[in-house]
Amino acid sequence: MVERQSLKKAIEKLESPAVVSFGNPLLDVAVILNDDNFLEKYGLSVEGEMELPEDKIQEIMADLSPEHQERVAPGGCAQNTLRILQWLCGGSSISPVTIYCGGLGEDSRGSTLEKMVKAAGVQTRYAVHPNLPTGVCLSLSNGASRSLIANLGAAGVYTLADLKKSNLPIDDIKIIYIEGFFLTHSLDVAKEIVKLTQHKNAIVAFNLNGEYIFEENSAAVCEMVGLSKIVFGNTREMTALAKALNLKFDNVADIPFLLNSSKRVTVGVSSASHTSGDWLMDNDIFVMTQGGTAPAIVVWGHGHSAQVQPTKPKDPVIDATGAGDALVAGFLAGVLAGGDPKSCLEIGCKVAGMMVTRLGVTLPNDVPDGIFK
Repeated sequence: MVERQSLKKAIEKLESPAVVSFGNPLLDVAVILNDDNFLEKYGLSVEGEMELPEDKIQEIMADLSPEHQERVAPGGCAQNTLRILQWLCGGSSISPVTIYCGGLGEDSRGSTLEKMVKAAGVQTRYAVHPNLPTGVCLSLSNGASRSLIANLGAAGVYTLADLKKSNLPIDDIKIIYIEGFFLTHSLDVAKEIVKLTQHKNAIVAFNLNGEYIFEENSAAVCEMVGLSKIVFGNTREMTALAKALNLKFDNVADIPFLLNSSKRVTVGVSSASHTSGDWLMDNDIFVMTQGGTAPAIVVWGHGHSAQVQPTKPKDPVIDATGAGDALVAGFLAGVLAGGDPKSCLEIGCKVAGMMVTRLGVTLPNDVPDGIFK
């Protein structure tokens, strides 16, 4: 099992920042519903994710009663993951381990967002677009379920020129983390950063994020999967990926194994022999979550696998927002610390178990001791 000390020692040896991420930076507004019919009123589905015009989001927010519990925090999948990863590594008490890139508006919402992200210890390289509003995401939660609606605004723009201006420390990057939503507008940027770092042994990690993005961006997602070493997704997203690749399956738990096997054949990945120390040598690692009751699965190499049961939190579950982002952060922290696949997944499940007990993607001051035990 990865220990806190092993992560600390690994961080001390890094040329920081060592992790760079690309995504859609949003300001999250998390709301706990006390009306079971609210989602139906606006045609929103449980566990759904969709983009809506900002005026529609404002209409929904205006209709929420004052009794609803609400919290504002930085949002966006990759931005969430980097804040949590920085927190696991030491937060603002250490030099930034992480750099976050994405499009931001020149407005009060953007100023608030940037201050909160920097306060978490994350280094930001935002591309500012004065003529667009900063993106917003409304998370409506009811128990362990939630519905996400967003308006990207400036988060939906990030160009090759923006990448060049970011002046990233290419030679020192150890992990590149890209969220699936980013591909809907900036596949060229994702491919360029992979190209720039391909001979520098950087680990490319990719999160499928939302099954709905396959509707219009299936080819882009599949191409990014081919370029990535580690691919994260839940059962719905992995199912969408399997269908996009015409993979046949009887049980959803078979999907990461089929994806692993298919990628080794189609991409020509070598998986001749493996020990716990060389599992990151290949580009066929798939991590699939199955919710709060079924085990998370990691598959790597020549069909090697490990399963980890979700961590049952001691405190009540109040908001599922960010659970997947937290799992990725924990997994990547394990990677930085030199952990094996199961150890990385165990940390991820523990961080996710903690996250669902909090409203919004918010973090306590200190990392609980149990995360790394």
